[in-house]
Amino acid sequence: MINCHCNKPLRQYTATRNKPYRFVDSGLPNVYLVGVKYWVCQECGAQAAEIPAPEVLMNMIAEAIVMRPGILCGAEIRFLRKRMGKKAADFAELINNTPEHFSKLETGSLPLKEATDKLIRLTYGMLSGNKDLLMRLSAGIEQWLKSIHGKKIQSIKLKSRNNDWVELKPAV
Repeated sequence: MINCHCNKPLRQYTATRNKPYRFVDSGLPNVYLVGVKYWVCQECGAQAAEIPAPEVLMNMIAEAIVMRPGILCGAEIRFLRKRMGKKAADFAELINNTPEHFSKLETGSLPLKEATDKLIRLTYGMLSGNKDLLMRLSAGIEQWLKSIHGKKIQSIKLKSRNNDWVELKPAV
């Protein structure tokens, strides 16, 4: 019998579809697991689970978040950023946001615009090192880009490998 930190015995369960284990250690409020062993202290309510391949599981959660339809919520943005091992200020800089603005996106106090949502997903896909996710993103990139419409672009500035700037103007 395993004891809790409060020295009371832990009771073992196996998560089922009818009674899944809420995986709060993911940092997300809505992740439930089935088939894992977990223990609950009947005295203080402390819980612990046996996650066979935690890194694989976290990568699968990230991939599901990136590929799901709909706008990301703040907790999902924070999850993806943390999976990349980036500080909030560093990630904000990557997506051209101020740290304050990005913080409001992560807390959900500011609505996420579709273009920023896509940029967050693509940034995660490019920097995560997950080749399968990158392939899935690449396959759908054209559709994502086509969905951005109604904005007139005056010009685009590109930085070449030798640090020269090139300005591209749209054809008239």
